[in-house]
Amino acid sequence: MFPQLNPTDATYLAGLILSVLGVLLFFALAVWMIWRRQNSPPSPPPASPVAPISKQNPPLLPYETLNPLSAEKLSERSSALQGAYRHWKSERLLVTEEGRRLFLRTGVEKSGMRYQLVASTQTQALAILLSVVMAETDPRASVQAEALFASLLAHPTHNLPELTSWKFMPDLPRSPRLDPDPHAELWVIYSMLTATKRWPGLNRFHYPELLHKRLQALNKYVETLPAASLDNLPSSGCLIKSIQPLDPGLNWSVLDQHRGFTDLTQWSDFRNEPDTSRLGLSLLQAGLLALLDHDPGVKNTMRDAHTNLIKLVDEYLQEGSIDRNFSAIAMLSCAAPALMALQEHDRSERIWSNLNCAQPDKNDGLGATLRLLALALLANQI
Repeated sequence: MFPQLNPTDATYLAGLILSVLGVLLFFALAVWMIWRRQNSPPSPPPASPVAPISKQNPPLLPYETLNPLSAEKLSERSSALQGAYRHWKSERLLVTEEGRRLFLRTGVEKSGMRYQLVASTQTQALAILLSVVMAETDPRASVQAEALFASLLAHPTHNLPELTSWKFMPDLPRSPRLDPDPHAELWVIYSMLTATKRWPGLNRFHYPELLHKRLQALNKYVETLPAASLDNLPSSGCLIKSIQPLDPGLNWSVLDQHRGFTDLTQWSDFRNEPDTSRLGLSLLQAGLLALLDHDPGVKNTMRDAHTNLIKLVDEYLQEGSIDRNFSAIAMLSCAAPALMALQEHDRSERIWSNLNCAQPDKNDGLGATLRLLALALLANQI
């Protein structure tokens, strides 16, 4: 019935049948494995997942132990800070008429028959620092910092071209050349040093030479000031400590001996200090030294001044201020690092809430910028 096969043909046919059966078996096994994977429950995640290595730059000066906020609250604050920064940038940063410089409005003054916008060295310097702080979320921050610095270079003092008039009219071709503000100049040098460390590739200007000449000119200038003028300056201890390595041979004792941090304890009541801007900016320096540099002497001074500081903060939280030169927003912002150093968490929370909801006046560029720096500290971004 079946044809007779010779041994060679029988061997070939048997091999062919086995090959076909092998392919069918392999195909069936593959189908079964796919069906099993699709119908099996998902495997649980590992107990301790390994976090990816962050490629972002670390915070400039962390202080998590002094500001023990939950990760959720820190995330909320970071979002609020970024929103406030975007609003500040869109509403406050103005372009000069020639289009390559930026400035912050701090007021309006009449010049001749027209009113002109006014900017100040102090606010420009803090805006540069804020640009550095927000660099992680602003890809244009380095360009912004250089444009702000360009406005300072464009308005030198009447007798020291290395320094900037303490205030100037950015849109006026011949803005009056005034004296420099020594405290603000220290902020300029510190902010640009921080910027060049954050962005080593900055090249719009030759920064090492410019900053070195600026520092030397400022040192010579403060040595010529009478004692009364030095007494009117805010404390600058944190700034001097930071910029000293730029030229270790320069002596800044003439500033320290007139405005030491012991002044904070000598005031029987902070509210009796007539110059609120000097008080606020001195308080900011003390707070930064205590919070970020962990200076033991300043920490002890802050503890001694604790009662008066709380009175000051509570008064500004409740009543605000009518001082147009230094607003309640500016004062509370300056007090924030001191409260954090003293671990006054409840009042730090109140300052956050106050500043987060605050709407600085259109001419309060200083208060608006200090506000964002304080929010960055309170949001653990610095």
